[in-house]
Amino acid sequence: MWIYLFNIITIPIYSRLIKDRKKFIILVALQLFLILALRSVTLGVDLSNYSAGYEYIGKLSFEEMTSRLGPMGMSKLIYPFDYENGYTIMNWLSSQIGFSFHGFLVICAAINIGTISAFIYKYSKKPWLSFVIFSAFGFYAYSFGIIRQSLALSFVLLSYMCLDKKKYFFAILSFVMAFLCHRSAVVAIIPLILMWRRSVTITKKRFALLLFFSLPVMLFSNVIYNDVIVKVMSFMGKGYAGHDFTMNNMLLLLFGISLVMMIFCNFSKIKDKMPTVSCYALILAVYFSICGLYNDNFARALQFLSVFLVILIPEVFDQYKGQKAAFVIEVIVYLLLFGFMCYDISGSAIDPYILNCEGFLW
Repeated sequence: MWIYLFNIITIPIYSRLIKDRKKFIILVALQLFLILALRSVTLGVDLSNYSAGYEYIGKLSFEEMTSRLGPMGMSKLIYPFDYENGYTIMNWLSSQIGFSFHGFLVICAAINIGTISAFIYKYSKKPWLSFVIFSAFGFYAYSFGIIRQSLALSFVLLSYMCLDKKKYFFAILSFVMAFLCHRSAVVAIIPLILMWRRSVTITKKRFALLLFFSLPVMLFSNVIYNDVIVKVMSFMGKGYAGHDFTMNNMLLLLFGISLVMMIFCNFSKIKDKMPTVSCYALILAVYFSICGLYNDNFARALQFLSVFLVILIPEVFDQYKGQKAAFVIEVIVYLLLFGFMCYDISGSAIDPYILNCEGFLW
């Protein structure tokens, strides 16, 4: 646990000592990268499966590998190595270059941390708070073991940034890569469409209506899930088994954050496209987490929407810049995030942290 505590404690300290935005982000990104890259290959959920899959895929010839790429995005490899096509190709290429599985994890760490750091650098009004949210809210912890989905999230973020720059070809390419790493990336379609539109606006009235409409949706969620969503998932090729209604703490948290947004955010000050899309993504996350009440896979895919919190929360704080109460509230939020991280990581698959510098790449 000590390494995660060190990370979240030093981020605000760095922000006080380093005023240059680019230097600060590079330093924090390097710290996050080294913690992630230098971990043991056993530290993280599903890594035993991914390690064995890496060895299996690496022994395939080019013809064997390409012949087993499936038309629906899933490779036709032996179970449990029947990964998405894009992830299979990344494994094979990394192995052919000569990288060990640890080396492949280093590549993944560079993609994940590099992308989120670029996202924060470009859009965050308070980068230190964005990095704390990223570190404490589960996004960073996912990078340790949920490899395919973490890569997909990185490519989705890249797609958002390309759309914002009107680089449509690279935006589509990035999204395709995301989908070919993990098909749950399809969740990002609506925010991507909003980013693609020429003009996107948000008002307090619209935000409130969308939020409170989630209440009747939750009331009829059983019918919506079983009669609509299950059929859509089956069409995509896999019938993910659900479960009976189970209250999700994440739903309560997201709904609470949305209520705070509705009360304290001055929506008339939100002019840029990314924070505007972030408002819609937060509401979508509420709706999506309602589905998570019946299926844990939705809870895992929720990060494609909740990741916008690293932009949205600093955006609201920036509206109160210079006010005496702002600093006190920032401290309270930081302490809450600190406590949430300790609760989330303590005793998990990445605690205690295990360092491994041997065989860093080869």
